[in-house]
Amino acid sequence: MKPQYALILDNWWPYPSYVGVRKGSSNHVTGFANPVQTLVEYLPTSGGAKLFAAAGTGIFDVTTAGAVGAAVVTGQTSAQWQHANVTTAGGSFLYLVNGQDRPQLFNGTTWTAIDGTSTPSITGVTTTNLVHVCVFKSRLYFVVKNSMQVVFLPVGQVGGAVGTLDMSAIFRDGGSIMACYTWTVDAGAGADDHFVVISTMGEVAIYRGSNPGAGGDFSIVGVFQLGKPLGRRCAEKYGGDLAVNTTEGVFPLGRGLLSASVDRTVALTDKIQNSVSIAANSYGSSFGWQLTLYPDANMMLLNVPNPGGNYQYAQNTITGAWTKFVGWNANVLLHASTGLYYADNTRVYKAWLGDLDNTTPIQADCLPAFNYFGNKAFNKYFTMVRPYILTTGSPSVLYGLNTDYLAQDAQGTLNFTPPTGMVWSSMVWGSMVWGGGLRPITGWNTVGAVANSASLRLKVQNNGSEVRFNNVDYLFQSSNSVL
Repeated sequence: MKPQYALILDNWWPYPSYVGVRKGSSNHVTGFANPVQTLVEYLPTSGGAKLFAAAGTGIFDVTTAGAVGAAVVTGQTSAQWQHANVTTAGGSFLYLVNGQDRPQLFNGTTWTAIDGTSTPSITGVTTTNLVHVCVFKSRLYFVVKNSMQVVFLPVGQVGGAVGTLDMSAIFRDGGSIMACYTWTVDAGAGADDHFVVISTMGEVAIYRGSNPGAGGDFSIVGVFQLGKPLGRRCAEKYGGDLAVNTTEGVFPLGRGLLSASVDRTVALTDKIQNSVSIAANSYGSSFGWQLTLYPDANMMLLNVPNPGGNYQYAQNTITGAWTKFVGWNANVLLHASTGLYYADNTRVYKAWLGDLDNTTPIQADCLPAFNYFGNKAFNKYFTMVRPYILTTGSPSVLYGLNTDYLAQDAQGTLNFTPPTGMVWSSMVWGSMVWGGGLRPITGWNTVGAVANSASLRLKVQNNGSEVRFNNVDYLFQSSNSVL
């Protein structure tokens, strides 16, 4: 591995020139009786945005921080909704579909359950079967559950008689349609949106044009094979590209579909592919998989459902570096106009602010790549290490020297009041309280090991302060022969 890589990087955020303990989170809305499984934002062209959360049988307004109020929509079967914002001549709307209940349409004031007799209405399809929705060239498209059909409404309308795009002759591997999205492609004469349909078997069909009706200009560009998509929330806009989360990694379509065969090495998750594959094999059928782009922090988040506590892989979209966030037990993520949010079984949180998770300090763990220090043939006698840490406060820090590719935990306990003294193969420090801006914690610290390769295991509890890890120096003596 390159020296800039790491075997473990938990709760550190990889900035371009250092890693820092990730930002925290705080309660936004509390008191849900059922797990929150959907977060959406209604974002009109004018006026205030609204946040909504779906939990149990209801949909709740969570725009204002505090205790959760009464549901604005009740009597629903599933809280796992897909959504799209759309603006027409009649105003700005939020559409929700889940494949079990009638779609919900919000116009900024009123919620309407959509069927063949509502106002507006959708005819020509059983609306309770609509399970995914997107907007493509001023037209709403819906995936019909457990089918090979995508239906669409007239241009600029939120109701009407649907047309049907039948994919049964397009997808050869069977299954059904999982989701549909848009993908911006430079077609040679400027950027143009394409329509993307993804099957449960991992086939991807790409269309160009704007009118899929009879006599329209809709035409298929190609059909490609990716890994099977993980959940309905399997893709996210990634700059001008579309990132798709599959059992074989997260692929940007612009680089992944350059030929009839998909180039697996261009997966955005290439550096963490082993970890992602293990998670996909273990929890691939679980609800909670989601890709979310958070441009304010140059971050893409991949939410992973885990029975022991959900976690996220996070990529710095500038450098391509990955890390892992633990402590955010997120069922769902949302990048809204007011920031980043996530929700667990009882609360909605606002994330990426401050240096605490509510009042809990953040613990971070790092094991950089093992290094031969320029001499692979001989063992070394390691005597001292010097991490370079910058902090605004008094973190508790543990370290231990790991050798010859054996990952071992740093000994000791991380406390809010940093302890003093020596622990075998580790040292705890941080009793100095600094005020004001960033201050360094440096100095040589004793270790003792004879090994061919080594790396510093560093664990930090930030205690509400900013903590940066910049570099580490090693002091060792090289043997003249192999020991």
